[in-house]
Amino acid sequence: MIKKTTYHFVLVLTLNLMLGGIFLMSSCKKYTEPSPVPPPVGPTVTIQQLRAMYMGMNISFNTNTILNAVVTCDESSGNLYKQVYIRDNSGAYSATHNYGAISVKFLQSTQGFLITGDSIAINLNGCTLDKSGGGSLQIDSVVATKQGQITHLGLAKVVPQPIVASIAQIDTFVNQAGGGFIYDGQLVQLNNVEFIPSNVGTTYAVPQAPPAPPQSINKYINDFAGNTLVAYNSGYANFAGQTIPAASGTLTGVANLYTTMQFLIRSYADVQLSNPYQSIMYDVIGPAAAPTIFPPFMYQPLAKNQSAVMAGWTNLAYQGSILWQGAQTGSPNTSNGNPPYWIYHPSSSNYQTSDQVNDMWLISPPIKDYGATPTKYIDFSTAVLYGTPKCLLSVWVSRSFDGVHLIPSQWTNISAFFPGISTTSSSGATPSFKYAHSAISQVYTPVPIPITISGSSPTFYLAFRYRSNVNYSDSTGSTYLLGALTLHN
Repeated sequence: MIKKTTYHFVLVLTLNLMLGGIFLMSSCKKYTEPSPVPPPVGPTVTIQQLRAMYMGMNISFNTNTILNAVVTCDESSGNLYKQVYIRDNSGAYSATHNYGAISVKFLQSTQGFLITGDSIAINLNGCTLDKSGGGSLQIDSVVATKQGQITHLGLAKVVPQPIVASIAQIDTFVNQAGGGFIYDGQLVQLNNVEFIPSNVGTTYAVPQAPPAPPQSINKYINDFAGNTLVAYNSGYANFAGQTIPAASGTLTGVANLYTTMQFLIRSYADVQLSNPYQSIMYDVIGPAAAPTIFPPFMYQPLAKNQSAVMAGWTNLAYQGSILWQGAQTGSPNTSNGNPPYWIYHPSSSNYQTSDQVNDMWLISPPIKDYGATPTKYIDFSTAVLYGTPKCLLSVWVSRSFDGVHLIPSQWTNISAFFPGISTTSSSGATPSFKYAHSAISQVYTPVPIPITISGSSPTFYLAFRYRSNVNYSDSTGSTYLLGALTLHN
């Protein structure tokens, strides 16, 4: 009995050792990883070539066409969805460091699949080159999960750095093939900027708070000269609920086109606002030989039929419900497939109003007064659409305005110094702006008029006032547009 048990034990042990040996031999074999899928073969194309080939009609790619680029902005912050921005070195303009840049739209989210700094090859086969709803050129209908559509080539040798640009530069437009808004899609850095006062203390957007959905919101960035730019923020961004500080500094993100140029914050880490907040103030320091000319309405986020938002300027409806708005003018040439380059101006109109009286004021930032006398030299240009013989626009100055509360008795009407305020309608798509210092028509050069502004405050304010519908006698839809403003001591 003992021998049988011993034999059974030896047999089991022998079998276990044999099986273990087989297992060890099997596990010691070298594991061979599957070979990486090589990038598809086909002719290559650059971003600048894509921009140059687009002439206003969508282009569908039906064969392999390879675009090599680097991701400059991904979806990780939530401020983008199913979209990234890329660039290469094919750009035609030194102002943008000869970078070509474009948006890529996907049919599914690429969060975690594509990250900033990825060097990729995109097979455009099956994709479309078209324009977004806002007019920005894009590579559309890309399928990230489709084998061979996106090939990772590794990380870029150099981490993509932003182009340092100003708000005014971002609006640069070149009307030639492959041109348009040359900063569209570019990764940019804005220095010495801040959010307008009414945005300070609010959140970047409204984050999701079930059952309420998130809300995407336009905020406004300005530089110290008062130039202003829309900053679009998604309610899904991971910084949507953060509070906008009363501080200035640097913002990094993507300049992009949505009718007008705007700005998209790349991530919350790219918001570097820690310097003192700077209130917008105009300095009147130029002598008569070198007047200070303000084109304050050129680089502003004005939009057609939307309330005029301009850094430092106050837009008030003293009576009625209508505010100064943006007016879109011009007849852009889009023969090269470029987006239209509309011109926008602050405008006032009583069109389709139901108010008995409309009294709307557009008030400048405080203007520093360095002069030894209270005399200032002022001129400005205006244009009129649907005009009537009655002038509805007037100009006022005050040294008592507190920046918030409008008390008309604290203001002085100086309109009599400007007999050239337009009442005759312009014809054509582009209004004819003329300076107000002279009643002579077709005055296109400013000649500032000396105006005495009484009071002891070291600053004063200038206001454009539109008042209509008094007894309904002038309820006509007459529209006034503002052009340039000239000031000096």
